[in-house]
Amino acid sequence: MRRTIVMAALVLTTASIALGQGPRAKGDRRKSIEQVIRQLDHERIQAQIESDVAALERIYAADFIGVGPSGAVRTKPQVISDFTSGELKFQSIATDEVQVRIYGNTAVETGRSTMNGQDRGKAVPRDNRFTRVWVKQQGHWRLVLNHYSPLIMQQ
Repeated sequence: MRRTIVMAALVLTTASIALGQGPRAKGDRRKSIEQVIRQLDHERIQAQIESDVAALERIYAADFIGVGPSGAVRTKPQVISDFTSGELKFQSIATDEVQVRIYGNTAVETGRSTMNGQDRGKAVPRDNRFTRVWVKQQGHWRLVLNHYSPLIMQQ
């Protein structure tokens, strides 16, 4: 009898500890993924400024689609070509109001972007809102969609 009570107490204690760690473990996992996405986006920004094609190849998914502030749509090969040719050049890119939401193997990143650069000889719209979709593929997070919308200030 005494042994049964001790076993029952042990089982209940172990179960309560395991249940108590469940939400925290999920929260830690979300924070970890969020940090990875933020780091990758920082690397992407630096790669764009430096026209680092190797980094862009690693970060963008094979089926990447980018929608620029003007509404122009570009595939991964087009974006890579634009950077290697010098048609697309950034002097600076800064982000703020960034939020990352995790949905399993998909992350949605939103925020504001302030860019200084040229696209085919024309200045890119400076202030934008963005949405980026990241997907974990073969153990690595890849950018599959990047969409910018010009931020129009109300007067």
